[in-house]
Amino acid sequence: MTIERQYSLPNCKLILQGYNTGSDGKSDGRASLNVLMNAECHFVGYPQPITGGREFFESLVRQVSRYVQGFLSGLTAPESFRQQPELVELHPIAGELHQLTVHEPPQEKSSDEVSLAAAPPVQVNLTTVQLFDLVEAVDQFLADSQTLPELSIQLQPLSKRYLKPEQPIAQRAVPAAIGISSLALTALALFALPIPDIKRPEDPKLQPQTQSSTVPTPTAIPPQGSSPQTTVPQSLPPNLSSPPPITNPQELKDLKAQLSEKLIKAWIPTASVKTPLIYRVSVAKDGAIVGYKSLNPELGTETKQTPLPDLLYKPVGSRQTNEPLADFKVTFNPDGNLEVSNLASNTEANPQTSPKTPASN
Repeated sequence: MTIERQYSLPNCKLILQGYNTGSDGKSDGRASLNVLMNAECHFVGYPQPITGGREFFESLVRQVSRYVQGFLSGLTAPESFRQQPELVELHPIAGELHQLTVHEPPQEKSSDEVSLAAAPPVQVNLTTVQLFDLVEAVDQFLADSQTLPELSIQLQPLSKRYLKPEQPIAQRAVPAAIGISSLALTALALFALPIPDIKRPEDPKLQPQTQSSTVPTPTAIPPQGSSPQTTVPQSLPPNLSSPPPITNPQELKDLKAQLSEKLIKAWIPTASVKTPLIYRVSVAKDGAIVGYKSLNPELGTETKQTPLPDLLYKPVGSRQTNEPLADFKVTFNPDGNLEVSNLASNTEANPQTSPKTPASN
């Protein structure tokens, strides 16, 4: 029974046909192909495949592997390195192409047989993509343990005597010598230039200031007989930077509940707190804690015992200026109880706020 193996790539397809000489070799559910009868190599753009027997296929595997390794490494073995002529040859040609040449296998002829003209070799010009698809097909064949398992590639290391001679030391030293001489000439030219006179800039604070003549401003004298006008001080406008307080009772109730929930979740009472810690906390409409201030300044250093520094709003950009705020009185008791009550806005100093965050009054 004929067994067929196909190794298909987008630009190349390798087809092997043969049979199995024994009853074993079904480790992966497939019959082992031990004897090769025919090998076909199809390329995109060429309607006729390249065909041959086992000798052709073994030469194709050897030459493709040897040529691609030389193509990738840049080192190519000379023709004398080969032990015997190959049926398949690969050579680079112009246009970044690779010429695949297949010769007819030699046939033994008797002395009385009329010699016929040998058939011309088959030549196919492959692109680099087609070449590497052929390499991938050969690699898939070599990885298939159920197809010609005795066939393997015998690669030999390339001796150093086949390497291309390096550039002579005289030619390699010319660029370095030119560079050194140019550097020396540049250094001599710079050495001949005068040293620039650098003056240290004077400190503007030490510069003497010219005395300007002061022209006295004449004082207007009121006319005789008129009574002097009395200047009445006018009240200053309120501080425009002071944020307005939140006065809606329901909104204050909701903000108070949100603040209590945040503090209860974040506060962990410690035994080091012996005295109630009282703070004035400013809360924005969205519930963010935008500022706080200790109402017992003597215990201001105990702020780290509270969660206020961690809950303080840290803006990524900038918050709305003069946004309405609600002030609450927060008491952290040593027994672990937390008290939150409303605190009317007053004229005390603004509490500690986060960067670029308006503080409440």
